[in-house]
Amino acid sequence: MGKLELFVPVLLFVISIPRQCFANFEGCNNIDGHLVCEYHLEIADAYTMTYENDRVVADCTKPDGSRLENGCVACKLTEGGNCGGNDSVASIAFESINTGDGIFRRIVTVNGSLVGPILRGKVGAQMVIHVTNHLYDSPLTIHWHGQFQYLTPFMDGVPMITQCPIEKGQTFTYRFKADPAGTFWYHAHTAGKRSDGGLGALIIHEDNEPNAVEYDHRPNLGFAATLRGPPPHDKHVVTLLDWQHEQTSDVWLQQNGGSWFWPNNPAFPTKEDRFSLSFGPDGVAVAGIPYVSALINGRGRFENPLWHQDAPEENNKVPYERFYVDQPQKGIRPQKYRFRIIGAQLQFALRFSVDAHLMTVIASDGFDMMPIRNVESLIVNPGERYDVVILADNPLNRQAYWIRAAPHISNPGYDTGNYSLQEGKALLIYGDETSPYIYPEDVSEVSRPCVQNPNRKCVIVNCNYNILPSSYNARCINPGEFRNRMGAVQVPGVRESRIERSENLWMNFAFQTGGPGVNGISFREPTSPPLSQPDLLPWSITECPGTCRDSDNLGGCKCTGTVNLNYNRPYQFVFTNVGAGGANTGAPHPVHMHGHSFYVLKVAYPEQSPDGHFNRIHPDICCPCPDDESQCCTTIDDSNRHLTTSTGGVVLCNNPRFVESRWNQDPNRIQGLELARPLQKDTIIVPAGGYTVVRIMANNPGWWLVHCHIEMHATGGMAFVMNEAAREQRQLHKPRGFTTCSNFESSAQDYYDAMDVTFLDG
Repeated sequence: MGKLELFVPVLLFVISIPRQCFANFEGCNNIDGHLVCEYHLEIADAYTMTYENDRVVADCTKPDGSRLENGCVACKLTEGGNCGGNDSVASIAFESINTGDGIFRRIVTVNGSLVGPILRGKVGAQMVIHVTNHLYDSPLTIHWHGQFQYLTPFMDGVPMITQCPIEKGQTFTYRFKADPAGTFWYHAHTAGKRSDGGLGALIIHEDNEPNAVEYDHRPNLGFAATLRGPPPHDKHVVTLLDWQHEQTSDVWLQQNGGSWFWPNNPAFPTKEDRFSLSFGPDGVAVAGIPYVSALINGRGRFENPLWHQDAPEENNKVPYERFYVDQPQKGIRPQKYRFRIIGAQLQFALRFSVDAHLMTVIASDGFDMMPIRNVESLIVNPGERYDVVILADNPLNRQAYWIRAAPHISNPGYDTGNYSLQEGKALLIYGDETSPYIYPEDVSEVSRPCVQNPNRKCVIVNCNYNILPSSYNARCINPGEFRNRMGAVQVPGVRESRIERSENLWMNFAFQTGGPGVNGISFREPTSPPLSQPDLLPWSITECPGTCRDSDNLGGCKCTGTVNLNYNRPYQFVFTNVGAGGANTGAPHPVHMHGHSFYVLKVAYPEQSPDGHFNRIHPDICCPCPDDESQCCTTIDDSNRHLTTSTGGVVLCNNPRFVESRWNQDPNRIQGLELARPLQKDTIIVPAGGYTVVRIMANNPGWWLVHCHIEMHATGGMAFVMNEAAREQRQLHKPRGFTTCSNFESSAQDYYDAMDVTFLDG
């Protein structure tokens, strides 16, 4: 620890769609001296680009062809789709439309909105969130990403680990202490529903924020003074999504069920139209699905024709999200604004930047860090959050600038023709909502500073590799270099004698024949939640055979991968991404740990060529040879090829270790550990071909999931669960009437008993 088809349109009539900028603290009240923040979330199916059961399109002009003064409006197709300035036909404000990127598709909404309302609270407050499932065909849980859930692990929101899923029509009340403070988010933890829109921001405030000096912050008058709304310079919340044009469940089946993402498939008109793989700037494969589009706060604009579009979308004029800042005044210092950025993507990392504005990065995953200044862009992986400060000095004296979330890939795996990849975009506007409307078409582009000036490298924070190709003209600051702003910290296991030698817990995130997994184990959910129904253990989980981690186990295992942790002991995890199915044949993995924030002690990258391309995995790592595990077969050559006979030259690395034996014996002797001022995070990248070292204190009894936050990977089984402090779990107070679920088998005797009934006349 550190910190019914018919039903859907009816729901849209009665629930207004909240825009994020109107979020406030109206759910928080002082009750008997305790701050309680209470919210209601209704989760339902819907479609983008619809209103009152009708499809809509954008119209930006009057009948005479001139522009509408206040921006484009939505028009019903059943009414001709041309309502701009036409008094005989009603126009609809886009604030009432879930646009996505303007392409019609099925989505999940929270309180009627694609990307739900911002929930706010104060650290220490009791958070009460009533979640009602109105989904047509799916159970549901909600996870409060980054909240510790100390003493309330039943509220963590992981199906079949901490709770039974919420069935259709049911309401489940989550109740937990807000801790820690910072930028967090809530999201569905049932397959595909998060990436279809079932998510929103969760901001936990505190009265005194260490990094408040970095931006213009309303004076501290206590939390009661801010209940009317967030401080004016702390209301810019940016939620990033990469966006497919099909439901995530369909995308999953397309990748894993033999449909159109693979070569020689009849779904493709020609072989040139097929999708292969996406690659990053370092030449490493990053995705088995195509990058299509991206959204900021549920809005974007898709204009490229792709192979799966019925026709090119050449006039997609849906609006972008807008963020307002004050115009600088003569003689008054320009204002500095805090932007909270949430990585809610399905698959792809996104590069966040603001044209003509540099940023200062001040926090990650809720924890304040030593500020990193003059940052041109920031890589945000799925699950991560970053807080940045932007100086609103209007450097080019313009009304608006582009905010960008660009896919950080060099090759999307398909021919884009003459079109560039679709960035997620929003507008930074100098003014307010009453200012004259600015059409996006009038906002000109600004080149990145490192393009304008070849002698000046752009600073990019949080790269998934050590160096970038020279064409980027950029240098990376990697997460292993982040430092805690609060100064020296006591890292668990440094001073205490309780950390055990040989206590490195190795977790290799990679792909096998059986699918994505960790240490050769593709995670299978229990049949009932072990946390709330421990009486059904061990029958509720699928035990893992001891052979799962053998180096010659090519098929891997499908079982409930579990790590048992003793109470109040430090543990060090070494997350790797190596072997067959890892490294350059895998992808970088953003790993999220429930129930804890871990200390990031080291992030080590693979060897790269001078031009930034992957060469080989980090030399610190030994992958045991399949036929003699005392030897390392990390790199196969003539000297050790005979040691891979049983696997035909394949080395899976289900049980890696360090080459340096002393590092295996004593976790504190690993070279390059940051043990003085490491930053705490709950989601960290594990580079392809590299490794990441993190440490926790096992002081939060519960069952906690650890998983890759790329939804395709997690759904496929790239996860394990920590059974933390099993004995101490008996003291936890399970809420009265907590839901139960399990397998059920009916016996022959049950059948005969049922048949042996005679009804007597009354």
